[in-house]
Amino acid sequence: MLDILHGATGASVADACRGKLIYEGNKRAYGAVIDSRKVGNGDIFVAIAGERTDGHLFLASAAEKGAAAVLTERIPEDLTVFEDNGCSVILCENTSLSLAYLSAEHKKECNVLTVGVTGSVGKTTTRQFIASVLGAKFPTHRTEGNFNNALGLPLTLLGIKEEHKAAVIEMGMSARGEISFLTKLTRPDIGVITVIGSSHIEHLGSREGIRDAKLEIRDGMNDDGILVLNGDEPLLSEIEKAVYVSLHNKECPYRADNIRTDGDGMLFDAVTPSGVITDCRIPTLGEHTVLDAMYAVTVGKLVGLTDDEIKVGLSSFIGVGMRQNIVKQGGITFINDYYNASPESIKASLSVTKRLASDISGRTVAVIGNVMELGERSEELHRSVGKYVYDIGVDLLFTFGGDAAFIADEAVSSGFNKENVFVFTDIINEKPISACVKENIRENDCVLIKASHGINMGRIAKILLEN
Repeated sequence: MLDILHGATGASVADACRGKLIYEGNKRAYGAVIDSRKVGNGDIFVAIAGERTDGHLFLASAAEKGAAAVLTERIPEDLTVFEDNGCSVILCENTSLSLAYLSAEHKKECNVLTVGVTGSVGKTTTRQFIASVLGAKFPTHRTEGNFNNALGLPLTLLGIKEEHKAAVIEMGMSARGEISFLTKLTRPDIGVITVIGSSHIEHLGSREGIRDAKLEIRDGMNDDGILVLNGDEPLLSEIEKAVYVSLHNKECPYRADNIRTDGDGMLFDAVTPSGVITDCRIPTLGEHTVLDAMYAVTVGKLVGLTDDEIKVGLSSFIGVGMRQNIVKQGGITFINDYYNASPESIKASLSVTKRLASDISGRTVAVIGNVMELGERSEELHRSVGKYVYDIGVDLLFTFGGDAAFIADEAVSSGFNKENVFVFTDIINEKPISACVKENIRENDCVLIKASHGINMGRIAKILLEN
């Protein structure tokens, strides 16, 4: 039996990952890594052949650093270094799949309440809120960074330790079948789907196709598992046995009421079947983040947390990376929100920026780059953002990339002042747009910087924040 919690033998690792034991060392395994630079005593090093490098080049180095075992797709010519260091060698047909099998076996050993989170928009923020709420009562493990795919998620599962009583696992996808694969590894007790947006529509064809791919989260859930869904999304209505969460649908058993801004955060009342939790405060801005927090309220209630525990968890929320990172410099407020983007999330971020600007009687400035993976609907969806830019009253618009130019074109067609629109299609060179933004912004402006992660809008933010 695999027992990574207490130290697994080479033979049990080989059995769990469906590999062939070539050499069994005397070290016990307690975790796994795919980066040879992070190998420590007791780690299983999984050699992955990637685009930039091949992990098989570092098998010997991993053994010397203290690896308990290595998973490899080819047998090393010389086993001496592994024998000298007590490192097991396990031959696998596909090391990525073997890592997944290993994580699934480890998860079976762990007696943890497990929440799986997916969605087109808001899944990382929702994950953080749920983990913060559960953390008010239970030692809670969570996905870190973007470890939410076929390589990262197994490593996340293998990070579950004996002391953990709960785990919040984020699941990302770009194609049909990926969520099904990930949820079967995770086996969540509660599954959460945040929003059905337009991300990955290039691969899935329609929002209905995206919905069906997200609903694959049910494939790994037990019959008594609980599915938590967005009650404001018509495409998710009338799903059997689902629990619904809402901002606007008063028929939902869990919903937010009395939503208002409170300085650098939001306040709301959480309506639940057992009563109203008044004055919930979250340290994020925007109505959309209230919905993310409501998923956490719902999970907290479903697993028996008290109202006070839920409120403490919500207020303890810590954001991740480049999501809604607000920086004030030289009298200008920069909202650096460029970890990723969809048309829906851009509109939500624009709404937050407009509200911040209104609070200080400043201008709303949008610096928006391409949204990727929209396929043949890219022009249509970028234009929908341009219409929104005009509708909410953005003051200055800068676009970065060929598809983002549709945002500018639609904004102008809708009535936006052409003199306040600046279009840059060359995404290789960030200096012209950065210089133009710098030249045109002034004190009290609120500047949103947002695009798909692959556009790397951080380049622009770096220049703008230089003294």
